[in-house]
Amino acid sequence: MSMSSPYIYINAPLPKRFTPPEIVGEVELDAAGLCELMSVNDVGIASAGDGSVAERLLSVFSHPEVLFGDPTFIVANRQTWLDRLKVFVEKNEPVEFVAMAFPYKVPNPLKTDRQAPDLGEALMLRRLQAVLEAIGAVYSPGARLTILEEGILGRCQGVDPRRIAAYRAGIAGIAALSGIDSDRIRFHSLDDMVTSIPNFEARWIHEQERMRELWQQGDPDVRAAYTTTVAASRTSVPTFDYDPRVLAKAYDPEQTDSALRYVRDYVDKVAHRQFFAYRSLLSLRDSTGYLHDLSPHALKLTVSPKPENLAVLPVNIWSRVLPYHGVPVLTAESRWEIAYLGTLGASYGRLEALHLTGDADPRPIAYRAAE
Repeated sequence: MSMSSPYIYINAPLPKRFTPPEIVGEVELDAAGLCELMSVNDVGIASAGDGSVAERLLSVFSHPEVLFGDPTFIVANRQTWLDRLKVFVEKNEPVEFVAMAFPYKVPNPLKTDRQAPDLGEALMLRRLQAVLEAIGAVYSPGARLTILEEGILGRCQGVDPRRIAAYRAGIAGIAALSGIDSDRIRFHSLDDMVTSIPNFEARWIHEQERMRELWQQGDPDVRAAYTTTVAASRTSVPTFDYDPRVLAKAYDPEQTDSALRYVRDYVDKVAHRQFFAYRSLLSLRDSTGYLHDLSPHALKLTVSPKPENLAVLPVNIWSRVLPYHGVPVLTAESRWEIAYLGTLGASYGRLEALHLTGDADPRPIAYRAAE
C-alpha cells in the first residue's frame, strides 16, 4: 500500500508475527554522540537555479529529498502556491509554515514501547530544518515552521492522557538534541482549540453527529475518507493491554482462530468511532479559521500528501513508518530506518540498544546494528 493518501499517512503493514529485537548490548551516549550518529541522514537540498524568488522557493518542494506523494499536486496548484509565497516575498518577511505532527507515541506494542519522543522525531526535525535552510539559501528572510502538536487527537483515539503528557514533556529535549534552530522551528499545542474556538465541546459533538449522518447516508466523500482512514487507524487503536504475539495474529486476516474475535471487534469498534471524532476535529479546525488566526497566510506542510498541502518526506526516501509509529534503527549499512518494534528480530538481527544519558524514558532512544 502506498504511503500517499489524501486523508492520512499510510504506514507500512503491521507484522504478522511479533519478533522483538535481539539485544546484545546496551550503550549509553551523550547528546554529541547521538548527533554524530544522526548526521548520516542529513542531506543537501537545493532550489532551482533560475526563476523568480517565489518559483525558486516552490522548487524546493520538488527536490527528490523533499517531494512526497503525487508530484502533480504541486504542478496542478502551481500558481496558487506562487501567489501564497508572494504574500511573504513582497513584504520581505519570513515565509510561515504550519504542520500538524508530534501527537504521541502510538500505543500499539507491535509498533513501539516508548512514551517519549526518540531519535526518529529528532531525524524528522533535522529533515524539516534542511527544508528551511534550502529556503534561506534563496531568500534571506528565510522561513519559520510552527509544528502543531497533535496531542489533542488522543481524545479521538482513546489514548491514556498520561502517555500524551509523557510525550509532550519530551518534545523540548528531543528538539534540543536534534540541533534545530528554535527561532525557526517552534511548537504550539492544538490543545488551545478547546479555549480558542467558542463553544468547542458542543460544536465538536455536533460535527461528529453530522459526519456520522453523512456516512450513514452513503455520502461518497465521507465514505471514501472512511475507507482509507479506518483501515490505517485500526493499527493506532490503544492495544497495550494485549500480548503482542496475540495482537499480531489478530491483525493478520489469514488467522482464523475464534479466540481472536474479541480483539478484532475491539479494534474495529474503536477505529470506527475514531474516524468521526478525528475527521470532525479537523473539520472544526478548518471551518472556524483556527489556523489562519494562529498564523495568517501560513502554508500547510504535511506528511499526508494532499492537493492543498505541501508534502514533505518525514525522515528519508526509504522509511515507510512515521517516527511516532515506530522505532529508529541504524542499520549495518549506516542508514537510518524507522521500523516497527515487532519486526526488529526478524529484519535486523543482533542489535545494540542506544540510550541517551539522563533520558526520562528508560526504553531505548534508538537501535544500532551490532558489529
